[in-house]
Amino acid sequence: MNYRHSYHAGNHADVFKHAILLRMSQLMQRKESPYCYLDSHAGTALYDLQGEAAGKTGEYLDGIARLWGRDDLPPLLSDYVASVGVQNGAADLRYYPGSPQLIAQGLREQDRMILSELHPADAVTLREHFSSDARIAVHERDGYELAKAFLPVAEKRALWLLDPPFERADDLERCLTAIQVAIQRMRQTVIALWYPI
Repeated sequence: MNYRHSYHAGNHADVFKHAILLRMSQLMQRKESPYCYLDSHAGTALYDLQGEAAGKTGEYLDGIARLWGRDDLPPLLSDYVASVGVQNGAADLRYYPGSPQLIAQGLREQDRMILSELHPADAVTLREHFSSDARIAVHERDGYELAKAFLPVAEKRALWLLDPPFERADDLERCLTAIQVAIQRMRQTVIALWYPI
């Protein structure tokens, strides 16, 4: 796998995906009962936008940077920008939280996360990042296996972000197969499939 999200963190696609994902998590939490968040391709959770990788592409400039500091955003986007702001100072945009960090920031005591990252170095970084939180489990494995490995979850409610890099020709087919497995194993799983068009 060649894809490393650090080169693309905070781009226009992340803005769209993460604003919606954050809202989905908030909707899951309207019920007091716990839920489990699963992330198929979790990355490292937090990205330095002034670091070497993000600096090479500058993709965040056409994404989160266009929203940063604005006070005229609709609620969906203002909630999202506020969540990104948790990792930054009052004025400067430097760090971008990926999907695991965005969800972790709002995780309730009764909720849980299962994260999968196949890239060995990124899996180590992710595991270290969340090492102090017993609600969060990090697995270095193929994210397509999450449904078969972990569903059904004890919480009886799940939100699964299926977010592959689409580097392989069969990635969409693998997504559909994984979704079928998830539905068979736990029908009430809410599945968000990221498919770039």
